Amino acid sequence: MRHVTGSAADEARSAQSLLIDASERLAAAHSMDEIVEILRSTARDVVGAEGIAVVLRDEGRCFYVAEDAIGPLWSGSRFDENICISGWAMQRLETVAISDVRNDARVPQEAYAPTFVRSLLMVPIGRPTAVAAIGAYWADVREHAPETVKRLESLARLAAISLANARLLHLAEESGRQRSLMIEAGRLGMWTFDIKTGELETSPLCRENFGRDVDLPFTYADLHAAIHEDDRTRVEAAIDTSIRTGGPYDIEYRLITPAGETRWIGIRAQPSYNPDGSPKSLDGLSIDITDRKRMEVALQSSAATLEHLVEERTRELIAAQAALRQAQKLEAMGQLTGGVAHDFNNLLTPIIGSLDLLHRRQVGGERERRLIDGAIQSADRARTLVQRLLAFARRQPLKSEAVDVAALITGMRELMGTTLGLQIQLDIDLAEDLPLAMADAHQVEMAILNLSLNARDAMPDGGSLTLSARHRTPGARHGEVPEGSYVVIAVTDTGLGMDEETRRRAVEPFYSTKGVGRGTGLGLSMAHGLASQLGGTLTIKSAVGAGTKVSLWLPISTDTAVRAIQPIDHAATTAGIALLVDDEELVRATTADMLIDIGFDVIEASSGPEALRHLRERPGIDILITDHLMPQMTGVELARTAVRERPDLPVLIVSGYSDAIGIDAQLPRLEKPFRQADLAARLAAVLSPETLRLQAASGFASACRASGKLRNAR
Repeated sequence: MRHVTGSAADEARSAQSLLIDASERLAAAHSMDEIVEILRSTARDVVGAEGIAVVLRDEGRCFYVAEDAIGPLWSGSRFDENICISGWAMQRLETVAISDVRNDARVPQEAYAPTFVRSLLMVPIGRPTAVAAIGAYWADVREHAPETVKRLESLARLAAISLANARLLHLAEESGRQRSLMIEAGRLGMWTFDIKTGELETSPLCRENFGRDVDLPFTYADLHAAIHEDDRTRVEAAIDTSIRTGGPYDIEYRLITPAGETRWIGIRAQPSYNPDGSPKSLDGLSIDITDRKRMEVALQSSAATLEHLVEERTRELIAAQAALRQAQKLEAMGQLTGGVAHDFNNLLTPIIGSLDLLHRRQVGGERERRLIDGAIQSADRARTLVQRLLAFARRQPLKSEAVDVAALITGMRELMGTTLGLQIQLDIDLAEDLPLAMADAHQVEMAILNLSLNARDAMPDGGSLTLSARHRTPGARHGEVPEGSYVVIAVTDTGLGMDEETRRRAVEPFYSTKGVGRGTGLGLSMAHGLASQLGGTLTIKSAVGAGTKVSLWLPISTDTAVRAIQPIDHAATTAGIALLVDDEELVRATTADMLIDIGFDVIEASSGPEALRHLRERPGIDILITDHLMPQMTGVELARTAVRERPDLPVLIVSGYSDAIGIDAQLPRLEKPFRQADLAARLAAVLSPETLRLQAASGFASACRASGKLRNAR
């Protein structure tokens, strides 16, 4: 749909208003001069032309009765209608639009050459036989906009009856016979009302205009009863004023015909008086103006529709701008969050690693071990906070695979019951034959747990929580969810509920109604970010006092089976030589201590090039453990080069989350920060016989090449 600018809308409304005003003035006009002046002034305003001409069709000739800005050249001139543009328009009853008169074969060059005219519009007036035309002229070459053409055509339609009547009245001044013909042609009914006796005499055409039988007279009482009840008082006042002052009785009103039709009638009358000054009669003409009134209503409706369209588009534009600003704000926060999370994870890695080593070695006495345990708990909370920030920013590394949501929720029943406490009744409602969802099982578990904790906090006096899962396929009319097929996990509580403002802001990061120290305000943001990153969404339905329902929409997986989890042989990590690469010295040192404690001999390198030198000099290296985001060479680039030179070398990439974007899911990866147990488990998985067998089949090398987005080397 075409967008309407503010200035275009103002111009359109102004043109509509001018046309409506012109219709009223034309209805009241009774002379050619009045009508011509109305047409000229209105045409100038609605089409913005430099010249306006009103042309009469008279005995096979076009007679320019009025001109504007064309000068005396054409004033009062006559042209053969077979060769002039106005004749062309009136003969064919079609609008003529010419962008350049010098390049149009229809234009008599000898007539236009001395003038300023370079482009024109000519519109016929009257149907089925055109009695006149109105022309608009410009000094420049231009293509005429459809709106300009429509406005001039609308003015011509409005002028048709009035101009025909005025023209006939003008011609009838010399002949009573012509006057009678004029009345018939103009559809004017004649009537006389005897003020003293109340008798009403009407012509057949007058009776026809009033919807009566043309062969039967009707009385003033009949007429008065037929006037629309909303107009009756106004008509009576106008008659009284005319008789009392001697002024014209000039009015338009509605009446209801015997057939039940509503018509508009235009009246023009003049009172007459007896020699003693007493009122004698009202003598006048009537005309059926129903068609003109309907056109006015249509114009007003069009103006109202246009105004409504402008308002609607303005609201849509404001909403789109607000959405764009919100998206830009969230994108900026996401970029900032990703960068901060990377640095924060690098800081947390040596903290958590060192504390974990001290805890495992039972360093110090009971007080010291208690302090170490407290520090580890705080560090783990910081790690969880970073995970939530990354989930909100949609920068967390996701392991998207087919997930059995029903089995996942069933497996969480015991944990949920313990977490919610005895005051909350837990109900689990799972649909049968639920399809698999494309998701990260661990992250979905975290999201469900966060949503359940929010629900528990919203029920301080207890209540019930329902954890359900359904298969849903929303259509195009679902405003909040794109079309598709989803597994919908819903957490529904009977708690306090949210007002509209809280519901609207619920997924904003750090927004919380729990008070200081009772939450980060990231639970819903994390769940919303997770769903969005997986290609789904999150919806909230809530009302104050009526509880809340939060739904997590996860796309259906194309896989038909859940991947089995392979058991890990931890004995595979008991010995070997590990090449450890990290440009952060503290991270590298802490990781080296963990590897040594696990049972590895460690060779340290601070960059990719240095690591490659060690690989080439020390053929006995059993595994390469490398950070990803490093100067000179990334971890993926290092892995690609190393595997190309030593296809049997296992590789583990250590990532600070945000820098993991773009790493192929097949590459073994360990996210920072981590404990020694996390490192040992990941090494066991990398060095397991199944992983080594897959690597030998070149799948691992292909993954390295795919992550590096480079071609296979021959």
